Amino acid sequence: MMFVAVVLLASLATITQAQMIRQCSCAEVEPCKNQATGSIMQCADQCQNHISALGASYPALRRCLQDKEGLINNVIQCQTQQLEGSCHRGGGGQVPKRYPETLKLAFYAEINSMLAKSGIQAEARGFMAAGKKFASCIMKCVERGSGQCIKKLNCGLALPPDNVIVQQVKQCAIRSGFNTPGIRQLCHCAAGSGIKGLEPLCERIQIS
Repeated sequence: MMFVAVVLLASLATITQAQMIRQCSCAEVEPCKNQATGSIMQCADQCQNHISALGASYPALRRCLQDKEGLINNVIQCQTQQLEGSCHRGGGGQVPKRYPETLKLAFYAEINSMLAKSGIQAEARGFMAAGKKFASCIMKCVERGSGQCIKKLNCGLALPPDNVIVQQVKQCAIRSGFNTPGIRQLCHCAAGSGIKGLEPLCERIQIS
């Protein structure tokens, strides 16, 4: 789940960097969203050292993610529909300031909760630490590129609370195929890429 969350987090964090400012129109924010989604794998390539440190062959792990690319796109599309009202189609007002760091913490808290329910929180601590570094690296990379897109527009988005976004993404992910069997399959693939100590945890993962 961590690898999926990394990709989704990088794409969503880009659109949470709003100021207390006018609400973006949907037409002007659409290119920014497309740019963010398109840059994630390139940024992952630049941040691969964080995952390689776990013993993984990054090209092999990248193939694991690419095999799920269709599902990941489905999740992003699902969540985009959930946030359809975040931009305006005419006559938008002001939106509150948002902090991407708090969204990141909300995602990590949910992942930790799922690991605890699966009974593998302690054993997965090392993978989580590497995953957080990987996620932070990707987010900074995306922010340097497409993240500037929103800032240049000088507008923001009307988004629900962070915990609501996290639950929306989780439900979109489950419906798109990142359920218990789907995440276990991805885990086995990641373990097969050379990540040491991951394989025994895969069949214990429970997504609910």
